Amino acid sequence: MRIADSTLYEMYLEKHKRAQNKGARVPYHTFSYKTRDSERQKTYNAEHLFQRQIENPTFETLEEVQEFSRKIYKSKTWIKLWTKSVEEDFSRVLNSQPEVVQMNSRTKKLSGFTDGSSVTLCPINGFNKYVLLHELAHTLGHMHHGRSFRQCLLSLVGTFMGADEKKILKNEFKRKGLAFGDAKKPMTFENWVSRKQRLENMRKKL
Repeated sequence: MRIADSTLYEMYLEKHKRAQNKGARVPYHTFSYKTRDSERQKTYNAEHLFQRQIENPTFETLEEVQEFSRKIYKSKTWIKLWTKSVEEDFSRVLNSQPEVVQMNSRTKKLSGFTDGSSVTLCPINGFNKYVLLHELAHTLGHMHHGRSFRQCLLSLVGTFMGADEKKILKNEFKRKGLAFGDAKKPMTFENWVSRKQRLENMRKKL
């Protein structure tokens, strides 16, 4: 019975983690993966409203973008966020300074994207601070638009755009019902077992 409880508790932890970071790629106990980025569009909508309210400095050339990126990589904020990402996934230890490159095609439909180790920006509408920070937040172990991504993005925005901009972005996330605070902690194994037993006893009485 203890072994069964242990397995069920692991399933509970995975379910809890998914609930706290919707859209993130979290492994199920069946070793398949949840890959649907369920909060992407709501995050995009909040960002569009945010960008209408701020000044978003632009870069004239790729060299200017890369120079600003190097300043980010030397900052205490970046080092702290990168260190945290390595603690969660040691394979990221060699990805402390993602390469920033220019998109080959020129389109207004896509401002930028990342594969997790490098950032590609569109010279038409991607050479600006916010798009760069958005994509860099993804490279810090958040290849989705869930809670942990928004937390990381807010940290970058606060440091490299300003406290007012961070406050505005928080407000737009809040208006869209998007969580960005600390995740709720799961129940301990002992508390989970106790709750499970109470529910079982209640069902027996029905």
